Amino acid sequence: MTDIIKTARKANLDTTLLRTLVSINDCGGFSEAAQALHLTQSAVSHHVRRLEEQLGNALFDAHGRRRRLTEAGELFLWYARQILALNDEAFVKLGQQRKVAKDIRLGVSEYFAQDYLPIMLASLRFEQEGIHIIPQLGRSTKLQRRLNDGQLDMLIAVDSPETLHSDMQKGVRLSDRRLSWVGAPGFMLESSNEIPIVAFSPPCMLRDLQINELKKSQLLWRIVYEARDLGDLLAAVKAGLGVSALPLIPSQYGLASPVNLQQLPVLPDVRISIKTAATIEFDQFEWLIQLIRRCWDYPAQQEAEAAPLQVPCAM
Repeated sequence: MTDIIKTARKANLDTTLLRTLVSINDCGGFSEAAQALHLTQSAVSHHVRRLEEQLGNALFDAHGRRRRLTEAGELFLWYARQILALNDEAFVKLGQQRKVAKDIRLGVSEYFAQDYLPIMLASLRFEQEGIHIIPQLGRSTKLQRRLNDGQLDMLIAVDSPETLHSDMQKGVRLSDRRLSWVGAPGFMLESSNEIPIVAFSPPCMLRDLQINELKKSQLLWRIVYEARDLGDLLAAVKAGLGVSALPLIPSQYGLASPVNLQQLPVLPDVRISIKTAATIEFDQFEWLIQLIRRCWDYPAQQEAEAAPLQVPCAM
């Protein structure tokens, strides 16, 4: 016990690491804590290792397929709870005195503004009185830069397929979605010609994705139109200029899959994530992340309830 206290006095304990330790105990394990904290399991393990290095003591030992707190871990868990309780109390009291900012700058990828943003803004007043969301729409690539530069507090964006298999914490996962080739209703590709592609002007992750898949398939293609924004791109596709790859349901935007879709390469999934600025404490926005998740499910539920029963056709 004395060794733990002496070591702790020499270091500044990170409350993020302390919350991880408490969550592991309260949630019943590393994977459960990772889910509760919106972290990868490897990130949770890394937090524990950092604490053990600071304290010079093992906090967990193996117990079958699970790990349990050591005697030193049980002791330090008590200190962690006290530190966090004082930390949270100080923030509440001082936050009330300095009137914590009520404006949240939220970047939203323009693919999702029509279906999800209005629902979220309408639901906000039932969650947190007096807090205002300042939405900023745009492409994920540009919004990510604004988040990195401190011009946004939070971001809902599309990530590349590499993120699906990355061990690094890229953000809070909302969903994985398959990219779809879309065209005007009844649009048919001519096998003897180059595939006409409507794409966003660079830089654009979705543009790069579809071009990479076309190159890998060794198909002939050409970009016939470069769009400035989503409205511009949808107008070009609806006019029959070509096809494009988008992470949305085509019918919701008056589009359809090309008649001879089999001529196009299969597209990968993309990940839709919530990210916060580096200067933001995750706990500050956890309530908003949960709100976004609930609102995200709502349009899908409505569509499922409204959709007619699909009867398989005999082949």
